[in-house]
Amino acid sequence: MKIKTLGLFKPLLLLSLTAGYFSVHAQDLQTARAAYASQLTKKVKSPQDFVPEKLPAGVKEIDYVSGNLHLKSWMSATTDNSKKMPAVVFLHGGFSFSADDWVSAQGFVNAGYLLLMPRLRGENGGEGYFEMFGGEVDDAIAAGKYLATLPQVDAQRIYLAGHSVGGSLAMLTAQMPSPYKAVAAYSGFARLPLWLAHYKNIAPFNVDLPDEQKIRDPLRYVTSVKVPLFVFTESAASPSIPVNTEFCNMVAKYSVCKHEVITGSHESMIAPSVARTIALFNKP
Repeated sequence: MKIKTLGLFKPLLLLSLTAGYFSVHAQDLQTARAAYASQLTKKVKSPQDFVPEKLPAGVKEIDYVSGNLHLKSWMSATTDNSKKMPAVVFLHGGFSFSADDWVSAQGFVNAGYLLLMPRLRGENGGEGYFEMFGGEVDDAIAAGKYLATLPQVDAQRIYLAGHSVGGSLAMLTAQMPSPYKAVAAYSGFARLPLWLAHYKNIAPFNVDLPDEQKIRDPLRYVTSVKVPLFVFTESAASPSIPVNTEFCNMVAKYSVCKHEVITGSHESMIAPSVARTIALFNKP
């Protein structure tokens, strides 16, 4: 099973369901998540296939802790710890990690960033259970906290980026307290419950419950974005463009949010988005 895209909507359905939705919700995501813990109806691993991957040169595998879970991650190796460097957590697309995901984010390493690409709960046979945009937000935050403990990392320059499923997770993480100084979301989707409705068969919770939808809906919490947020949507995902544009416009009333349409497809948009993100993260 491959789930590397969020762009699986019928355009007319999407636009009709989003029309008239946009309004400001006072409650922030941290409060909503504290008040309601997702009720898993089944405890399962990630539904996406994976194969064991061989570590490429210049990469090491590390363990990071998220709550009571010990999870795996790939991290770019460094040999000189005398100078602190910026670091970025990159959340892969889909619901499993592959070496191709690492290659897609290589631009950060080339630009002098320490790159950490975590496997989230239940992925690739790891600890924990699949929550589908629930506890995975906690894992994304935990990965950033791990980076903050490393002596070679500049704690004032820790960032988050993500693609597709990872892009939507990045949006949600930007609405939570974290070590991240800025967040970039590639090909995410700000009206996530509409996407969830298409994947009821793999959801480990009751998708029809309003409380389950609320804690997974970035659009409900535009007032609680904690850091500058940069949203990139590929030109081929035309139904997502108005949704993400409106989301960013609303966020910008309370924080920093910029939305850009990147020419290309779901996959070809990653490299130019990484390059653009590096330029934005490097701005003083």
